[in-house]
Amino acid sequence: MINSRTVVESLSSSDLLSATRELVHKSRGVDAELLVYLGEIDERRLYLDRAFSSMFAFCVGELGFSEDAAYSRIHLARAARRLPVIVEVVRSGQVHLTGLRLLAPHLTTDNQSKVLAEAAGKSKREIEELVARVSPQPSVPTVVRKLPDCPTQEAQASAAFSFGAMPVGPPESSAAFALAPPRAPAPRRDERRAVIAPLAEETFKFQFTASRACRDKLRQAQDLLRHRVPDGDLGTIFEKALDLLIEQVKKERFATGRKSAAGSEPRDRRAVFASYSRRDQTRGLRARRRPLHVHQRARPQVRGDWRS
Repeated sequence: MINSRTVVESLSSSDLLSATRELVHKSRGVDAELLVYLGEIDERRLYLDRAFSSMFAFCVGELGFSEDAAYSRIHLARAARRLPVIVEVVRSGQVHLTGLRLLAPHLTTDNQSKVLAEAAGKSKREIEELVARVSPQPSVPTVVRKLPDCPTQEAQASAAFSFGAMPVGPPESSAAFALAPPRAPAPRRDERRAVIAPLAEETFKFQFTASRACRDKLRQAQDLLRHRVPDGDLGTIFEKALDLLIEQVKKERFATGRKSAAGSEPRDRRAVFASYSRRDQTRGLRARRRPLHVHQRARPQVRGDWRS
């Protein structure tokens, strides 16, 4: 049996790229057929015959998919039974699977052609903005809440706060009724990760974790800007802060808006002299031709001896 790595290493650069494109084309066809098969299994509920309670459990336990892959493929398989054009889009590679998973809930028989054509060749972030235009969401409420302390000493020394649109959790149980309260669990990874998600064509949701010092600076900025931002809107304050930061960094990196050390651009001496009026030039020439008189003070002469 020939080692596949040995075969790949023996290929030329052009043959390697051509073979890779062919494999990608075949994998897209396999993904499209897999959606059709999964949709039929789900429709017949064959997972019950294999002692699985759901299609999700069947894909994870029987087919060996990861949880994310199982959810994504089941979601697309059901959408493909409703809109068969999704299978052809997967086969052609017009839109990747992640983008189709985002678009599927918002596709209808009326807008499928237009939306899929607009999503062709776009990245996940661009498709998220497309989804926001197709199905705009209302603005989210502003929330600043304290996250549970991490078990590490470094995290306990500096408390973290979450800024963004997140529901406020239930209040913790009072310590007076707990003899030995358990340590609060560490925040999940998705709570620590910054999120910028489009809600509509011109609005976005921001979510990130910051320190207590950042929270204090934010409160101070809200108090100082009450005359300009009466409601203390975080989005408006952050936008103003970013404007100032961008302007400052541009001055530091590109020297924009700076003046020379003398306060103005250096000019040629001939141009400066030519800018003077003829009367000023004549005065300058007369001053240079005028002789210079040096007046010396006469030293006093002392006659006789003052001691006599």
